[in-house]
Amino acid sequence: MKPALRFAVCFGVCAIITGCGGGDSEGDVSGTVTFDGQPIPRGSIVFVKTDGSVRGGGVIKDGGFQTKLQPGTYKVEVSASKSAGKRTQKGFDGKDEVIELTEEMVPEWYNKKTELTEEIKPGRNTLKLDLTQKK
Repeated sequence: MKPALRFAVCFGVCAIITGCGGGDSEGDVSGTVTFDGQPIPRGSIVFVKTDGSVRGGGVIKDGGFQTKLQPGTYKVEVSASKSAGKRTQKGFDGKDEVIELTEEMVPEWYNKKTELTEEIKPGRNTLKLDLTQKK
């Protein structure tokens, strides 16, 4: 095998194994999310690159989350629901059933109309998001 061809094959195999060198350029993102000082029990966190090109995110559980993202500046959307009581309604079988009502607990300026931004860098990124009811 000619040296140039051997190099090309070796480079191709290495690129496949390492993901074309992109592994080091990803940011491992983890952190905590609290609302009015309390960890969000369960919810979701979404990162949207400010140019809209990339989305990522994950689940918030017991106030914590983790994900991987490309480096860049992101808008951060946080959503979580809380109990809003119960209601009785007729089921498909005609019997009464009790359903749990929920409502969004996080104000829209942290989700639909988010004002949060974070800069994600290659390597480890640890975020601490302390959200409040007041703007």
